[in-house]
Amino acid sequence: MLIKTIYGLCLPLLLVTACSTGRVISGSKLNLGSNYCAPAAAYPHHPFIPARNTDSLLRANPGMPLHEVLTANATGTLELIYRLQAIAADTTVSGTTNKTILRSQIQHRIMLASLEIDGIAAELDCEGEKADQLARYLDNFNSKRNTRLTVASIIVGAITTIATVAIKNDGAQNAAAISGGLISAGLGALTINAARKKINLTYDRNVLRDIWLLPDTSAVYPPFTWYMLNQKHFSNSGQHSLAINIKKRWEKFDLDGPVNAATEKLLFGAGGIYKADDLHKRAAMVNELQSTIRSLNQDLQRLLQYLGNLE
Repeated sequence: MLIKTIYGLCLPLLLVTACSTGRVISGSKLNLGSNYCAPAAAYPHHPFIPARNTDSLLRANPGMPLHEVLTANATGTLELIYRLQAIAADTTVSGTTNKTILRSQIQHRIMLASLEIDGIAAELDCEGEKADQLARYLDNFNSKRNTRLTVASIIVGAITTIATVAIKNDGAQNAAAISGGLISAGLGALTINAARKKINLTYDRNVLRDIWLLPDTSAVYPPFTWYMLNQKHFSNSGQHSLAINIKKRWEKFDLDGPVNAATEKLLFGAGGIYKADDLHKRAAMVNELQSTIRSLNQDLQRLLQYLGNLE
């Protein structure tokens, strides 16, 4: 009778714990709007639109290093550099003044380009941290649930052991052992394949979308940044652009090959219902993109060093 009472009190509670389904958490309830990491106020991009005819640019500048030609084209300083080179030998007061003005204009445009890189990198850093934080948030929920399932399994196993020893009737003893074993096994299976909590997130401005789709112009990245990401000469190999290389790394290391339409919408489209693993994956992809964009500052530094050598 005592064993039946224990089963009667414990098993309903344990089964409720085991069979409770994961629920979808709304991102809005966590104060995470669709544009949580977007700039609070729209800011004007660098007004210059880089020329896309790379071959013509290189042919027109045979005496200037390839990298410097393309970086100057990206920042809108190529014409200013022409004018600076044309008066390089002028040592008059007027010539010195003009060179100072030109250098100031060039440095100003390069500074704006660098600030644009920093702005995009800051947004990506925010997106990566947000995804990682939410993934940890869900992991914590799911970890607690698995702990409850494990404890429930241990309790059921202990009760079953006591019951099989205390019950003298063979039929009842076998029934208790089988029932307890089935419940314990079910709890163990739920631990392996638990109904996990998820979160619903939507994006009006998905920072991964344009890298995946590779449009001619970007709605997220300014023309200067987008030009450098899509110009193959800025990559180490010179065979593929930085954007294509990023996409290839995502496919190989983060996505394990081609993705279906649902995954494409979730990661690169308007979003949807994310599991913790999906958020960890998004965080990794955003952080990889951020690292590549920050590296563009190296090209700007190289251009500044070239200008210094013109003195």
